[in-house]
Amino acid sequence: MKKVYLIAIILISIFIITILFTIKQVNKQKNTNEPQQIESTKISEIIEDDCTDEYIKEQELKPVIAEEKRIAVNAQLILKKYFTQCDHTINEYTEIPEECVNMTKEELQKQYPEWEVIGFEPNKIILYKEFNDVCGEHFKLKIEDGKINIYLINKDGTETLYEKTNISSEYLTETDLININNGTLEVYGKEELNKTIEDFE
Repeated sequence: MKKVYLIAIILISIFIITILFTIKQVNKQKNTNEPQQIESTKISEIIEDDCTDEYIKEQELKPVIAEEKRIAVNAQLILKKYFTQCDHTINEYTEIPEECVNMTKEELQKQYPEWEVIGFEPNKIILYKEFNDVCGEHFKLKIEDGKINIYLINKDGTETLYEKTNISSEYLTETDLININNGTLEVYGKEELNKTIEDFE
């Protein structure tokens, strides 16, 4: 009986020792893995932070480039001509040449180096140039045979018949009649001439 009891105690002791050893090994393995996992997480976080910082730096270094304006297909071209000898500016209105469509301001300036680009919008382009000359749009109104005739004043001061109108002098105001008869009713520019003629009609 004592022998059986002794064997039972030995077996129970071995069993308990085995369980304790297994628990110890499991705990040891668990403690060993945790730091690796934590370290791995830390490395991952550091890498992510470095990448993020690098990305932010890249974005800060990249210049913000606004889309350049380009000339539209049906843009209006205004040629602003300044004439130094008479101190007048003439505006000529025309459509943009086909070869200039879709150009930037810099490209247009290269295309017309003798002009200065002073206005640049997709639908409206203004080019400016100075001329050492008279504008050639100085007009004088005269009454001949009861009608108003328009004369162009040339560079040398002579006058050339520009247009005969059917506007009767009887429709003019007294002031306009006096100015025309004194030869002082001079008009500069075709736009102003057209307005003056319309006022007389």
